[in-house]
Amino acid sequence: MERARSGRAIRESQSEGGRESVLYSFPGSASTIPAEQGRRWTVESFAGFWKKPDASRVSGVLTEDVVGHWPRPIGVVRGAPAYVNVIATILEVCPDFTVTVAEHAATGDFTFIRWVATGTAPEGRFEFAGVDRVQTRNGRVCENRIYCDDPFFARIAATIASSGERSRG
Repeated sequence: MERARSGRAIRESQSEGGRESVLYSFPGSASTIPAEQGRRWTVESFAGFWKKPDASRVSGVLTEDVVGHWPRPIGVVRGAPAYVNVIATILEVCPDFTVTVAEHAATGDFTFIRWVATGTAPEGRFEFAGVDRVQTRNGRVCENRIYCDDPFFARIAATIASSGERSRG
């Protein structure tokens, strides 16, 4: 396992069977993110959040050990602070980013949500679709797999990486 640390993120790389896995964790940031404890995650709360997103409202519906499987090149993030930081970065890069729920289905602790994202990039307005597969434990998100192949997520990964470079420099 290879570890690279910046002021904002720890990037871990490991090769498993010829495939590289990248993990980001953001130590020490939990204390800067207020939580709305006691809230339960629901499709309705997901829709309400993304209608008017605010990263400071996320951690209250996450378990401390949440795992986010974000589209590459972001990859896997572990822990509530790292997960919230990805959302904060999305909103930093695109302040008018919103998501609407198109369809959803649930079984047990698993919910699938097909969504449509919109916002403004330097090139103008955009719209793309994706799917989240959310797993909950005691009403809080413990894992989320985000499926989307839009290049928007490469821009988010680059911003996270450059933030780490600026912190070191």
